[in-house]
Amino acid sequence: MLNPPKGLRHPGRLWKVSLLATLSMLTLSSCEDSSKKAEAEVPLVTVEVAKVDHDVIRAAGTGEIKARVQSDLSFKVSGRVIERRVGVGDRVKAGQVLATLDPTEQLADIESAKAGVAAQEATLRKSSSVLNRRKTLIQTGALSQQEVDSAQQEFLSAQKDLDAAKAALETSQEALEQTELKADADGTITARDVEVGQVVQASSTVFTLAHDGARDAVFNVQENALSTGANPISLTVSLLSRPEISVPAKVREISPTLDRSLGTIRVKLSIDNPPPEMTLGAAIVADVVMAQQDRISIPWQSMFSKEGKSAVWVVDKDALTTTLKPVQVERYDADRVVLASGIEPGELVVVDGGQFLREQQKVAISKGAAQ
Repeated sequence: MLNPPKGLRHPGRLWKVSLLATLSMLTLSSCEDSSKKAEAEVPLVTVEVAKVDHDVIRAAGTGEIKARVQSDLSFKVSGRVIERRVGVGDRVKAGQVLATLDPTEQLADIESAKAGVAAQEATLRKSSSVLNRRKTLIQTGALSQQEVDSAQQEFLSAQKDLDAAKAALETSQEALEQTELKADADGTITARDVEVGQVVQASSTVFTLAHDGARDAVFNVQENALSTGANPISLTVSLLSRPEISVPAKVREISPTLDRSLGTIRVKLSIDNPPPEMTLGAAIVADVVMAQQDRISIPWQSMFSKEGKSAVWVVDKDALTTTLKPVQVERYDADRVVLASGIEPGELVVVDGGQFLREQQKVAISKGAAQ
């Protein structure tokens, strides 16, 4: 048994008071420790208020400006090129001479055809004279009708031979005209496949002419991008080097064939009133809006799994307890996940601190996190 200190007037009473005070302090210290421990067990989480955003599904691709109409120009006769008057990028007018072949052969053919016409004209004159003389003699009974008929046949044959000779002359003259290659429309030369001195064959391409007028934006699109068959909501074409220059466009043509080497399909977009900066061959970018809808998106770190399916931790605003809600993902973007369903606007989605949460667990929200 403890003895009270000496010298005290009421040693027993004071000693008891001191002991009670000591016990009270120990009790208060124990309660504070328990309170701190309880507070430490409530996890602190960062949340984000789910809100609806205007979700736009876009696609983009690069292409080039081309003339809606272009033609491959070629000689209709074979020969050696003796003159080339234009090159790539030159502006030409309809009927302008672009290149010339050596006309020596064609000139010789014309002279030969002229000689043939002259010979047939002489034959026709002779046949006509014989026919007239026999018609006169038959009236006197000096000739038979058979001889007159024979002269008539020779005359008709000479007429046909003359017509054939004249046709041959016209053909030779046309061949001479075809030694000059002329532009079939106003436009710009975009390709050249011949040089002076080169021998070209008939129908082989010499120049490619882009006609003036409407322009197309041409793209090679991956086949799977067109598999849905959905029509885009809007199309905008802009210059690759100057994105501020842009114009609306419309789908004009989708090629029915696939480029097997690239796995792409050629798509042509019509451009109404293109700006002067969009010249032939200019590199362009198409911005395609495929769909737009109001959806909720969340940070990718909010994503968890529940029974093998996508889920998100949500905090009850009033009770501050957690629930793991299944969600349906529309798509994954660079830093956010677009949801198709599962979360309602205004719900508190856990962004950080959800790794060790459990159902209906009490949590504390980081100040300033919910906005």
